[in-house]
Amino acid sequence: MKTLIVEGRYDALVTKLSNTIMRIVKDSFASTKSDSGEFAGTKIYYTKDETVPPIDDFEKQEHIYSEEVEAPDIPIEFELQIKVQWIEGLDDYRYGGDAYNDKARRPQDALEPPLIEVRFEIDPAEYPQILSELSMDTKDILRHEIEHLTQSGWNVMQSKYLRSDMARRNKINKGDIDKYNYWLLQKEQPAMIQGLYTRAKKTKTPFAQLVNDYLDTWVNRGVMTDKQKQIIIKKWRKLLPKLGIRQEL
Repeated sequence: MKTLIVEGRYDALVTKLSNTIMRIVKDSFASTKSDSGEFAGTKIYYTKDETVPPIDDFEKQEHIYSEEVEAPDIPIEFELQIKVQWIEGLDDYRYGGDAYNDKARRPQDALEPPLIEVRFEIDPAEYPQILSELSMDTKDILRHEIEHLTQSGWNVMQSKYLRSDMARRNKINKGDIDKYNYWLLQKEQPAMIQGLYTRAKKTKTPFAQLVNDYLDTWVNRGVMTDKQKQIIIKKWRKLLPKLGIRQEL
């Protein structure tokens, strides 16, 4: 019962923030009709003739929305920032998110408040059809990144605390070890599972089917082999009881 109550609190927070993000994305579409291509004082619409700055570069692309989030019943607090780019002729849709978090084990030792950044790159020609997919991606991102914030720092929960895995991340990024190890990082496993579980609930898709479909996209892109996919599933399956997720995988 306690697990269900806590899970409900996370779901409520994710739904609330997702609704806010969807509203901002919809409002920001107005930039595509503006001569300046700006929204909230920031240029976010780019024509085919314009150079598009990297969306994850703060100095070149500022966020268009920021909110201080507090959920004392979880408990958790952080700053939420949203970045959107409308790119003419992109013929694609990209999304991403990051959690910037102090690595301290005790909340009182954390020196910096946490931040969750959510990013979208959208072709205006895809609007409004893209909104339903964007909504599901938003919920996945939020639940994933919120889980990271509970692993250390300001919002650490001792039952979820995990040491920094940056050394292994760097090896993966450098190509020193196979890329599929990213899905096996201690901090990424629970975050990915929680994000996908949220998506499964919201889309009413069987959890096992959704996980397999998700990992198959990386198999099809050549990022991992089917054998490596099965290693990931085996590891994730063992983690489900600890996360309080009663699902087959």
